[in-house]
Amino acid sequence: METFETTLDAACLQVFGKISAAVSHDLKNVLAIVNESAGLLDDLALRAAKGIEVPPDRLGTTTARILKQVKRGDTVLKNLNRFAHSTDAPVASVNVAEVVQLVVDLAGRQVAMKELVVTVAPAEVVMTTGVVYLESLLYLLLRQVIDTLPRRETVAISVADQGQVVAICLINPAGLPLLPEGAETGGQEQALLHWLGAEMVIEQGGLRLHMPRRVTG
Repeated sequence: METFETTLDAACLQVFGKISAAVSHDLKNVLAIVNESAGLLDDLALRAAKGIEVPPDRLGTTTARILKQVKRGDTVLKNLNRFAHSTDAPVASVNVAEVVQLVVDLAGRQVAMKELVVTVAPAEVVMTTGVVYLESLLYLLLRQVIDTLPRRETVAISVADQGQVVAICLINPAGLPLLPEGAETGGQEQALLHWLGAEMVIEQGGLRLHMPRRVTG
């Protein structure tokens, strides 16, 4: 029989697997573009060796393309590293808006494929909680939102300080549902909500998460 702890572990493992798969795809694309650009530079070097003039702008464009991809790959790996270090402590104090932004960045491949615009309003709201559980819940919910919305839609995310409670709000300005009609969160999401002491409220065109500012585990 599956225990509560097993469900929590399964949720985090599923999220880690999804994120790792997305990151590996991104890095493969980065390496493919770098490899293609390196091949072009090699061709230009051969032309120069034969005394054929090489336009400086072609060199500049190609090297800029490589540098852009290196920066992209570095950002992807930094985000994965931040997520991996979420397990360093069972409970930690974090800026909630920064955690939300990290989750959005980690889901960037899926957001881009759907051509969505997902924004996170900066906020200085700190809470003490199980960071990896919070990230896992947000990621699972965000993936459902991405799957539910039509292409080229917008999701605005904000974090609000409500005293002893922190609210995370996701809103579609057009009022479209963020989750399928009649949708219920699965066992993994329910386990994460329970551990975090969180309540989820689904509204027309949005959803809200309410959770205590401090969870000790």
